[in-house]
Amino acid sequence: MRRFAVLASLLVLLAGTFVHAAAAAPAASGPAAPPQIDVAAPSAVLVEASTGQTIYAKNAQQERPPASMTKVMTLHLALKAVAAHRVRLTDPVSISENAYRLGGSQIWLEPGETIAFGQLLRAIAIGSANDACVAIAEHLAGSEAAFVAQMNAEAQRLGMKHTHYANSHGLDADGHYTTAADLATLARVVVNDPGLLQLTSQREDRTIRDGKGGHLWLVNTNRLIGKVPGLDGLKTGYTSRAGYCLTATAERQGLRLIAVAMGAPTSKQRFADISTLLQTGFSNYEAVLLAKAGQPLGSVNVLRGTATRVPVVVGSDVRAVHPRGEQLTVKLQPQLPAQLRAPIRRGQAIGEARVMAGGRQIAAVPLVASACVHEATWIGIFTGMLRSVVRF
Repeated sequence: MRRFAVLASLLVLLAGTFVHAAAAAPAASGPAAPPQIDVAAPSAVLVEASTGQTIYAKNAQQERPPASMTKVMTLHLALKAVAAHRVRLTDPVSISENAYRLGGSQIWLEPGETIAFGQLLRAIAIGSANDACVAIAEHLAGSEAAFVAQMNAEAQRLGMKHTHYANSHGLDADGHYTTAADLATLARVVVNDPGLLQLTSQREDRTIRDGKGGHLWLVNTNRLIGKVPGLDGLKTGYTSRAGYCLTATAERQGLRLIAVAMGAPTSKQRFADISTLLQTGFSNYEAVLLAKAGQPLGSVNVLRGTATRVPVVVGSDVRAVHPRGEQLTVKLQPQLPAQLRAPIRRGQAIGEARVMAGGRQIAAVPLVASACVHEATWIGIFTGMLRSVVRF
């Protein structure tokens, strides 16, 4: 268990290539430390969403089958395609024999029928429909295998180093595994997509066709929806290899937590484990805003650009959590290159700010360029040199 405290305000100590910031909070009344968290699942983790700061971990790096928690990545890529205008929610999707023949949870799609892309997303998020996953994968990538390759590429891009997908739905398969820590990494990304949270937070859906002129009644497999305050996603899972699993997220008073449990012995136990993790986190920890998105944290020299320096800012809000009643200095330590070469895009990743507590790194957040710097022409470079000589 890690114990961290933060200060109530962020002070910029140095403006330049490297800037150090610190925040201080007065000690609050309450327990000095949270109680030991006891979960039955063999692998679990609890993290703060904005930085990934770990509050609790139990075998979080252990590679295990994710079961239907796989569908979080499927939904993530599907909604990215919608955001990129490569597909619309109303687009008809033709159902293949492969989707029809898939077992497990399903909405009993028929080969040759068509159904709206958006309906398939709801069937996945609420009803955990495996056949809908294959239909989405084939529609977006031409085949499920091609879509799975995209899933693995996205996992690598996000830093999910101990994850490999073999299918789009999560049924047991050789080479299909992830970790609680990697699932938390993915959850930290997707909680910023309101469309995905809107899907996974629905308790039921009666809008999807049943193939007989009526509608299916899908009830969310996440029984904690509506029972745990602030909980608004994400996904359950179960197979004989995986056991009972759940990735969940909840937000209260500006603090968003992500909890993952893998391999619980019963469905009841996985829900109890996640409830325990979240309740302990919210009851015993508090969050302090260290820096807001867009806050300056230095600048970097630019070679051959229309500007000689580019300002660097925090890419997103930075929060740290700490046990109530404890006090400890937390610092943001920017890690920036000495110089960059133009062109530089606004929003381009420049470096990172390490969140340090007690001399130990507890998280890291991206730093990005807050302005564009175009590549200078030779005439522009020569003119700048002349101006420097004249000023001299």
